[in-house]
Amino acid sequence: MRYSSTTIIVTVLSAAGGVIAAPVEDPSLGFSLPVTHNFLSVNHNGPQSFNDAIKKWSVEKDLPTGQHLKSDLVMHKEVAKRYADSSTTATSQSGDVEYTIPVKIGTPAQTLNLNLDTGSSDLWVFSTSQPTSQLSGHNVYNPSKSSTWNKLAKFSWSISYADGSGASGDVGTDKVTIGSSTVNTQIVEIAKTVSSSFISGSNDGLIGLAYGKLNTVSPVQAKTWFENILSSLSNKLFTATLYHNKSGSYDFGYIDSKKYTGSIKYSSISTKNGWWEFPSKNYKVGSTTYSNPTSATGIADTGTTLLLVSSAAAKAYYSTIPKAQANSQVGGYILPCANGSSLPAFYVSVGSNLASVSGANIIYGSSLGTIGGVSYCFGAIQPISGSQYIFGDVFFKQNFAVFDYGRTRFGFAPHSYT
Repeated sequence: MRYSSTTIIVTVLSAAGGVIAAPVEDPSLGFSLPVTHNFLSVNHNGPQSFNDAIKKWSVEKDLPTGQHLKSDLVMHKEVAKRYADSSTTATSQSGDVEYTIPVKIGTPAQTLNLNLDTGSSDLWVFSTSQPTSQLSGHNVYNPSKSSTWNKLAKFSWSISYADGSGASGDVGTDKVTIGSSTVNTQIVEIAKTVSSSFISGSNDGLIGLAYGKLNTVSPVQAKTWFENILSSLSNKLFTATLYHNKSGSYDFGYIDSKKYTGSIKYSSISTKNGWWEFPSKNYKVGSTTYSNPTSATGIADTGTTLLLVSSAAAKAYYSTIPKAQANSQVGGYILPCANGSSLPAFYVSVGSNLASVSGANIIYGSSLGTIGGVSYCFGAIQPISGSQYIFGDVFFKQNFAVFDYGRTRFGFAPHSYT
C-alpha cells in the first residue's frame, strides 16, 4: 500500500546502511514530493550563478585568455545596476534557477522552502539566531517555538568556500516532515550567520542528499534525512524530475515510468568523495565525439544551476555558434539571444552512455546587453578547471534522473518538457 504517513524514529548520529533492492516501477512503494521552481520574469544572474558554483566546488573558471577573451559588451542599464548592487535582501529567482520543496520542522510545524541539493549533505535552515539584517525575504525557523527541539551541546556545523564565504551555527534535533515522511529526531542545523550569496537567494536553507560523509556537523557527523528514511522505502533510491518552465517532483522509493521515455541507462558511482560521482570520459558536439581525460568524472548536483565542463568542451560547443564569445565583463561564455531556437544539442557521458542537453536550454536568462547592436545572453554551459565536471539543473531539465543508493549507481533517461 502507498505510505499515507510514514513516521520514523532514528538514531541520527550512527553510520548509514542499506540493503540492495532492485528498483520496482510502482508508486505504491514510496512517495512523491512536488517541487516548485521560480520562473518570474526578472532576469536571472548567469554570472552570479557561475561564481556561486565555482565557490561551492572550489574550482577555477577556465576561460581562454588574451585576445580570445573579449570585453566589448554594452550592458543594459538595469543589468549593470543589478551587478553593482551590494544589497543582500533576498529576491525571487527566475526561470529554473531554484527548485524548492516545503519542509515542516518542529511542533507545531514551521514551514520553510528548502533547496534539495544532491551536492551536499547538511540540512540547514535560516533561523532566529541570525542577525535580523540577514533574514529579510526568508521564512525563518524559531527553535524556541518548537516543543520538540533539543539542542545538542558542544555540537556545531560550518560550510565554507574557497573565498571565505559560507554559513555556520548550532545543532539540534527536531521533528522534520517532508511529504508524507516524518523523522522524529532529525539533525537540524540552524544558522547563526550566513554569507551574502545565501542571503540573496530565495530559499530558506538546504536539504542535502549526497552521502553522509560530506556532512559538516562536528564532533560527530549526522545522517542525512534520506539516510534516515531508507528503512521505510521498498527501494533505496530517489528520482528527480525537474522541468523547464514548469514544476516537477522528487519521488522516493520507486521509479515512475510515466516520467521518462525509452530506457534508463545506468552508471556505477564512486562514493569515495561522498558525491553522486560517475565516470564521464566523452562529450559530443554535432557529429564529433571528443575524449575527456581518463580521470574525468561527472557529479550530479541539483544544487548547481549550470552545466560545468572542461575548457575544451565549452570551446568546442560555442565555436559552432556564430558570434558566441568568451567575455571578460561577465566572466563566461555569452551568445546571441536570437540563436535560442536553433542551438545545437550538447552531449555528455554518464558512464559509457551519452546524455543529451537540448540547445533550447543553453540560453540562460534574458539579454545582458549588446555588441554591435546584437543582444547577448549568458550561456548555460561554462568551463572549469580540473577533471570533475558538474551536471547541474541544465542537465536535469533534459533528463529524468535516478539516484540509486541501494545499488550504488546513477541513471538517466530523456523526459518530455515544454
